[in-house]
Amino acid sequence: MSGPIEPSQIKPLRRIAMWLLPVVVTLSWLGYVVLAGQWDRVAMHWRSSLTMIFGSFVAGSTPQGGGAVAFPVFTKVLQVPADVARTFSLSIQAVGMVVAALIILLAGRKVDRKAIVTSGLAGMAGFLAALFLIGRPDTPFWAFRISPAYVKVTFTVILAAMAYVVWLALDEGDCGEDEMPRWNPRIWIGVLLSGFAGGIASALTGSGVDVVLFMFIVVLAGLHPRIGVPTSVVAMAFVSSLGFVVLGVVHGQLDVTLLGDQVVAIGGRAITPGPAARYDVFGLWLAAVPIVVWGAPLGTYFIHVLKESRLIAFVAAMAALEVLSTAIFLDELRTNRALLGFAIGGLVVTVAAVGYLNRNRHRIFNIEEAAPA
Repeated sequence: MSGPIEPSQIKPLRRIAMWLLPVVVTLSWLGYVVLAGQWDRVAMHWRSSLTMIFGSFVAGSTPQGGGAVAFPVFTKVLQVPADVARTFSLSIQAVGMVVAALIILLAGRKVDRKAIVTSGLAGMAGFLAALFLIGRPDTPFWAFRISPAYVKVTFTVILAAMAYVVWLALDEGDCGEDEMPRWNPRIWIGVLLSGFAGGIASALTGSGVDVVLFMFIVVLAGLHPRIGVPTSVVAMAFVSSLGFVVLGVVHGQLDVTLLGDQVVAIGGRAITPGPAARYDVFGLWLAAVPIVVWGAPLGTYFIHVLKESRLIAFVAAMAALEVLSTAIFLDELRTNRALLGFAIGGLVVTVAAVGYLNRNRHRIFNIEEAAPA
């Protein structure tokens, strides 16, 4: 496999643009905060900034997205409602992951453009389908007809499956190929279904297209993780931008009216007052913007220079950390037997299914096996 592109190999104008992107966003953020007098609001949400120091790095360096950190921390530790955490995750990824995606493309890092376009469009379709079929647009944060606890567990199960198969690939020393296999009909269907399923997950939790796409193109189709990670980041940037527009702007969830430290209206619609620390999506987003605009691009650089075996181990470890956090912080697992059964059963079935697909991927997806060296 060809080695990473060195900074000296990037054209000067592209290198300048790569640095200008986060600088421009940071200066724009600073100008708004100063002119609008929002320093107190930013300070109020310092926990959001702290969370996204790590979350933005994960967004750029793994196929999990910043929502993979924000969603569990917000819902399990900070007691933020799942639908609020979902909208925050999508909105902040629309900044951090979009900047990271642009830097990936400007740096000329290798991605599978066909997989990005195919999964991105399918992801948008899945995202909108979930919103309108099982969502409740009449609620302030477009809640779902699914228990938040089941949403959290489902997200954890998906990441657990990814951690298992990625670690399996590391154990077998199989780092993957430089190119996707021939795009036969089964590969097309796999990428489309991955994007659509990931879009549904993204509508529920704020992350998903990146995780599910990575599982297919790397674990099942055999693409190298060094190409799979940036490909998944760019695909998730598309869906995050759609979520930002639909939920944050059109639905008005970023239009938050405060009275002291209480949220009293969302999108111009009065709600039962609630603490800003839990319901002020705009404040949470504003406090995290200058963090993610630097953290996500830094994550893309980190993963680009990391050795193959350590790259795979890092991705698996981040997924395993999510599983551990659910076991520790989700109290419903200890009080709701049905939820516990769903978690255990879902984990066993998903890991077994993905493991089976991984072992038989050449036959199932009609992929030619590489000739022995």
